[in-house]
Amino acid sequence: MPQAIIPPTIDLSWFRGHLLDDILPRWLRLAQSDSGLFLPHFDRQWRRNPDSFGSLVSQSRLLFNFAMGYRLTGEQAYADAVERGVGFLLRHFRDPVHGGWYWSCAADGTVLDEAKDSYGHAFVVFGLAYAATCLGDDACREAAIDCWETLNGPLRDAHGGLIPRTSRDFTTRLDPHSTQNPMMHLFEALLALSDLEGMGRMLDHAREIADFLLSLPCRAAGRPITEMYSPDWTPLPVAEGGRIDLGHQFEWAYLLSSAVGRGLPTRYLTTAADLLDYGMRVGYDRQEGGIFADVGPDETVIRSEKGYWQQCEALRTMMHFAALHGRDDLWEPWRRTFEFCKRELIDPEYGGWYDGPDGHKGHHWKVDYHITGMCVEATALDEAARPAT
Repeated sequence: MPQAIIPPTIDLSWFRGHLLDDILPRWLRLAQSDSGLFLPHFDRQWRRNPDSFGSLVSQSRLLFNFAMGYRLTGEQAYADAVERGVGFLLRHFRDPVHGGWYWSCAADGTVLDEAKDSYGHAFVVFGLAYAATCLGDDACREAAIDCWETLNGPLRDAHGGLIPRTSRDFTTRLDPHSTQNPMMHLFEALLALSDLEGMGRMLDHAREIADFLLSLPCRAAGRPITEMYSPDWTPLPVAEGGRIDLGHQFEWAYLLSSAVGRGLPTRYLTTAADLLDYGMRVGYDRQEGGIFADVGPDETVIRSEKGYWQQCEALRTMMHFAALHGRDDLWEPWRRTFEFCKRELIDPEYGGWYDGPDGHKGHHWKVDYHITGMCVEATALDEAARPAT
C-alpha cells in the first residue's frame, strides 16, 4: 500500500482493537463446531440458534475473517479454524457428481439445499483464496480455481453475466432475474485469487467481469450500477424490484480502486470516483450521518434504513479515498458516519453490531465480513500512514 495521509485528529487504531478484541474472538469461540462447519446464527446476546446451519456464504466469509485474524495476530487458533473450515467445505459442500458447490449443509454434513448459487460460488473462490494464503495449501488454491471454472462455465449466461441460481445439475434456472451482486463479489474474489503466486492471470478475468457491468447501456458515465435486471440485463423498474443499492456503489468504488492498485487500468479510478460521489450525493444523510439503503432510478430514496453493512462499506471506501487519493472532503462525513455507527449500531451491552431490527448478531449471510473488511482496511491505512523507520 502506498503512503497514506491521515489527519492527526483521525485515530484509525480503534478498528484494529475492535476487530481483535470484540469481533473475531467471539466468532472464533462461538461459531465453530466439532465437524468444522461454522454455525452462524446468533441472537443479540450471542446465543446460538439450535437450528443453525451453514451456507456457502457463511462458511466462506468466515474463512476470510479467521484468515485475517491469523494475519493480524499470528495466533494458531485462527489458522486451525481456517483448516477445519476448509476441510468441511471440501468434504461436504462440494458436489462430486455434477460439480460445483451445494448452497447449505447441516453440521453433520447433510446437504440441506443442493441448488447451485453464483453468489455462494463467488464466496467460495474468495474464502479459499484467503485460506490458501493462510495455510500455504495448494488444495485450497486448486479448489478455488475449480470453483471459478464452474462460475465461468455452467453458471455464466449467454450475455457474459452470471445466472443467479440453478438446479443441482445446472439445467434449470431457478431465479428469473439477473443481479449485479454475484458479479461484484466474483470481481472481489478474482482480485484475491490474483494475489496468490503465479495467479496474476486472474486479473484479466476480473477485468472482464468489471467491463461487462460497466459497459451495460444503462450505465452511462457518472451513473450508478443498477442492482436488478431481467435475464437479458435490462434494468428492472422499481415496481418489479428494480433499485440502486447505495452500499454497493461504495463497495464497487473501493474494489475498483483496489484493482488499480493491483495493476488494472487507471481508468477504473474515474469510475470508482463517480460511484463514490454518487453514493455521497444521493445516499449520505447530512443530518444524522450514515448511508441510506436504496434509491430508485430517479434518485428517490426507496429504503431509508441504515443497515450496518452499508455503513461499513461507506466507511471503508471514504477512508480509503481520503487517505490514498487526497479526498480530504470525505473525512468529515466519515467522522459523522462513524459516530452514527457507534451511537446506533454497536451494541454497548453485549458487543458486536446489531444486524437487523431484533438486534441479532449473525446469520448465514453476513457473519461480520463487512466489519472485518472495514477494520482490516483501517489497520492497513493506519500502518501506511506511519513514518518509515
